[in-house]
Amino acid sequence: MNAPRQDLRVRHTRLQDYQAMLARRLREARSLPAVDSYLGLQVGARHWLLPLAQTGEVIEMRQPARVPLTQPWYTGLVSARGNLLGVIDFGLFCGEGVTPLQPGSKIVVLSRGVERACGILATRVMGLRHAGELSPPPGGTGSGTCREWEGASLVDREGRGWQVLDVRRLLDTPAFLQAGRRPA
Repeated sequence: MNAPRQDLRVRHTRLQDYQAMLARRLREARSLPAVDSYLGLQVGARHWLLPLAQTGEVIEMRQPARVPLTQPWYTGLVSARGNLLGVIDFGLFCGEGVTPLQPGSKIVVLSRGVERACGILATRVMGLRHAGELSPPPGGTGSGTCREWEGASLVDREGRGWQVLDVRRLLDTPAFLQAGRRPA
């Protein structure tokens, strides 16, 4: 009879250990030069790199409270450490469709300043990445693409493509700032 209870305790302990390790690695990575450290995310089918210096925290997925008369990509508000945080479906904002959520999906807070912070839905948080592990794509320059908030395109050692997200530029983009629906 105690086996299921014991198994649950083991899983709970593993989860606590994993969370503690991730928190430790984030603290350690923040001590590295900011241009060398990224938080890797999967949003839908795309992989994004968020510079740690421009990234807030990662919070557990919870259902945002809907806000009427907002853009379809504005999923609503959540409370994060006593502050209201607007949550964006970044895949939908990019025109790539609704961000698929799964067990383990997170909300990643952009910006460390409370007054500019918002969160984006992440299908998966893929951990820390360092510039030494990434390179420009073969035959490409690795420079930004069509949107002003998209930075360099990079490839990791496994051949997976990554797009750097310039959080500051995104937060200054007029279309991103216009969460309310415009009158018809």
